[in-house]
Amino acid sequence: MDEVDICVPINHIPDVLHRVDELEKETGMRIPNFGHAGDGNLHIYLCSDNMSDAEYKEKSDKVITELYKTAKALDGNMSGEHGIGYARKDWFEWYYGEDYTNLLRKIKKVFDPNSVLNPDKIFPLKDNAKLTNLTYVNELVMS
Repeated sequence: MDEVDICVPINHIPDVLHRVDELEKETGMRIPNFGHAGDGNLHIYLCSDNMSDAEYKEKSDKVITELYKTAKALDGNMSGEHGIGYARKDWFEWYYGEDYTNLLRKIKKVFDPNSVLNPDKIFPLKDNAKLTNLTYVNELVMS
């Protein structure tokens, strides 16, 4: 099971729920959901039930992509309260655009030049940076 945690303006909640119903019919996947009606935050669950791993991956990738497209078209966000992290990082730049993503990379570099805070969580580390960062963390801990 995966969760999509999109957030849309509250007047668009019915649009998202309608799209969820369509996706259930299109994919044959069970997609229960609930949310916080006051702030437009929707928790949408993708149930694997008796699907093979390959079938679940194919269907869940389609549903996740379609839900992000829906949220974006409705001026929403790809995450209401659960953050980006590993689960959403592959969609981040597509959703928010290259300029915004690069701005956030620069801000992270200013406040975390050695990439010790959540290394590789959203912005991939380059080359041997992971080894360097782990060495740096070890040095901090041991000093």
